[in-house]
Amino acid sequence: MAIRKFAAVVIAASVLVGTTGCTFNSPVASQIDYAPADGSQADLENLKVRNFIYLTNGTQSALTGSIVNSGLEPAVLKIQYTDAAVNEAKQVTFTVNGGQKIDLGYNGGQALAINLGGKAGGIVRINVAEGSGTPVEVRVPVLDDTFDFYKKMVDSLSVVEPSAK
Repeated sequence: MAIRKFAAVVIAASVLVGTTGCTFNSPVASQIDYAPADGSQADLENLKVRNFIYLTNGTQSALTGSIVNSGLEPAVLKIQYTDAAVNEAKQVTFTVNGGQKIDLGYNGGQALAINLGGKAGGIVRINVAEGSGTPVEVRVPVLDDTFDFYKKMVDSLSVVEPSAK
């Protein structure tokens, strides 16, 4: 009788350890930081670059995303890139007031029409820096209107009509 009780306790303990043992050695998925969006992000000192996507319709392209200043003072974001048409380094700056969010291509904000090259499904690279800080490389996905969510934004890219020859 004692052997049956002991065996039952051993089996119950084995089942308990076997079914809960995974939580002792694997990371909890809800605690892993990730960007819950299709775009890329970067955290600088006070500025946060969120959901940067390079949208294209095959002819025109533009950078979309948001810039958030979590600080109390104004901050300057520098976006450094290589213009694909002339293979020349260029820079665009934005002054973001404390607590402000600037939307590029969202919520009525104008997308940033820069030429990074790249085709849908690819990745383009830009560098972002806060003020005179060290630039951080951001690998930005290139998307087209394959997803319905982006169709309206891609359709709003200004299409330049070719001139008659």
